[in-house]
Amino acid sequence: MNNSIKILAVIAGAIGAAAIITRKRADGTSLFDDISDAGRSWGDRLVQYGTQLKDRLMPEMKGPNGESVFSDMYDRHYYMDGSDQRVYTDA
Repeated sequence: MNNSIKILAVIAGAIGAAAIITRKRADGTSLFDDISDAGRSWGDRLVQYGTQLKDRLMPEMKGPNGESVFSDMYDRHYYMDGSDQRVYTDA
């Protein structure tokens, strides 16, 4: 009997948490929307950090005249020529 009370308490807690998370506010949003937006922004930051880390850890990637190769936000590789113009590579 004691185990069944614990199981019922966990189920009731999960139902209560789901009700709080999915409850719509006056502006039409919910806590779930806030959580998903925060997760999306964390994911975007991780992608940006990974691109910066790749730029730092791959010094063997060079342009035709030894220029450093970078990635833009669309994961296209480019190097800067002498007139500060981006020259995109195929790699």
